[in-house]
Amino acid sequence: MKQNTKEQKISPMRYVRNNKRRVSVLIVSLCLCFAIIYVANFLIMSTDVTARKLWVDSMENSCDIGFSLDNLGITDEDFDTMETSELIEKMNSKYKEYEKKLEEDENIIKAIPFASLNLTIKPPIGMLVYNIPMIDPENADILMKHNGAKLIEGKLPEKPYEIIIDKATMLNNNFKVGDKYNDKFTITGMLECDIYFGYGIIPDTRYVGLNVLTKKRIDDAKVLFSTLGLEYVEGSDFVNDYNTFYKDYEIYVVDEMQQSTKYIYIGIFVVLFVSLFVVYTTYLRDRHNEWCLYCSIGYSRRSIYLSIMGELLFTFITAILSGVIITAVMVIALDMIIMKPKGITCQYFYPDKITEILCAFVLFIGLLQIPIKYALYKIRTIDAMEDDLY
Repeated sequence: MKQNTKEQKISPMRYVRNNKRRVSVLIVSLCLCFAIIYVANFLIMSTDVTARKLWVDSMENSCDIGFSLDNLGITDEDFDTMETSELIEKMNSKYKEYEKKLEEDENIIKAIPFASLNLTIKPPIGMLVYNIPMIDPENADILMKHNGAKLIEGKLPEKPYEIIIDKATMLNNNFKVGDKYNDKFTITGMLECDIYFGYGIIPDTRYVGLNVLTKKRIDDAKVLFSTLGLEYVEGSDFVNDYNTFYKDYEIYVVDEMQQSTKYIYIGIFVVLFVSLFVVYTTYLRDRHNEWCLYCSIGYSRRSIYLSIMGELLFTFITAILSGVIITAVMVIALDMIIMKPKGITCQYFYPDKITEILCAFVLFIGLLQIPIKYALYKIRTIDAMEDDLY
């Protein structure tokens, strides 16, 4: 009569409990691997998040349009017969005319004639440029209200060449109230605002465009030329709208960062996983005699393999959970210590990057099957335990 015998199993937790130091080293190594990869992504992608807020989010309720000389009614004869001041006055009056026409549109709150001033934001990678409008003083209140800006320090600009900037831009550039920007513009105050924003009082120069404040987003501001009864001329007229800025954001930030950072991630993965592979292979070699002993007292190679996989899964799962906690602490700390004091916008949660890291860990477990299978193949009974097999 045939007896059914149940295969004996080796508890993976027994080894874990008896070798806490060695298991802890593996867990810490994997945990740091998770944290380093994710934090590197956090730092790199803060450039992307900052650019999106700077260029794309600012176009949700406004756009800019500018006109060619033809659309401003300036002819060759005007250049021959008018002084420069007269030409500027004629162009500025045309902008005032277009301002009133646009405000008849129910979606347009206000069209503000402006000149522009360039400012910069320096995230961890690269440098981003944006413009603040230089406007007439009477348009300051509605511009501030539309962008949700509040004065938190200093005073609002009142005279030409005076400007005010949001807190994030001030921190990023180490500006202080009262400083001179470009040795010409005086910073009179600081704003609290959800976007990167500022404005100044226009000097005695001509307008370069209309800053159009809208109730709903305008994806293609070329339609405003039709509202004015004008034809948009590529290369002469200009528009800064949601589509324009989103395209620039994709070309100059998203595409460039994907191209330049993919090698950084590959390098991090390769260095860390090669190091961990060597560590784990050494770990397997050190346990050879233990498995020979198990085999000699009747445990099958399958039982030993299941025990190894149990230990491995425990190690990886513990490392991932610990890594998530440590990474969260590091990301929040970096935001508080580096990002916010420098006026840089960041994002904490990247589900696609977590998925990539988990997939890489699964791949790593798959690669570890090679040394594990080799170690199991080399198992001998008690009489061969002293052989130098490695």
